[in-house]
Amino acid sequence: MRPSLVDVFQSIDQLFKGCEIDFAILRQQEKTAVWFEDYANQRVVNSFLFNYIKIQDKLGAKLFRHLLIELREIDDPATTMIDILNRLEKLRIIDDVKDWDRLREIRNSITHEYPQDIAERIDNIELALNGFVLMRNLYQKIKHFAEQKLALRWDSVAVVFK
Repeated sequence: MRPSLVDVFQSIDQLFKGCEIDFAILRQQEKTAVWFEDYANQRVVNSFLFNYIKIQDKLGAKLFRHLLIELREIDDPATTMIDILNRLEKLRIIDDVKDWDRLREIRNSITHEYPQDIAERIDNIELALNGFVLMRNLYQKIKHFAEQKLALRWDSVAVVFK
């Protein structure tokens, strides 16, 4: 059974909750080689990056497609990602397909880094922190669009973006 669109939003909201906590912690920290020696700091980084990747995956693999099916903009679940992105841009749900490409590039950088290369890790964390802001703004816009066009309600969804 396919999850409802509300289920998909709720799942992504849960990921955002954890990511927001880690995001706030990481923004306050100066990340250096010494900072990485503390395992507690590594855990925050890993938690943030895990949630970042999961959110990006769920947006691309589930939410975009689900939303367009609910809006009756597509009817084939096998519609290509580029067609989905172009449709989202045409409907002004996303501002620019390039934003999504940027988020995908960041995800790829994170997943292909070498943990022993601290400079690369710090660079990727900064990329992901900046990408998270973009992704959060994109998600808020999609959620608002869904509320307006599909009359979805979020009674049980309690994510408050700062």
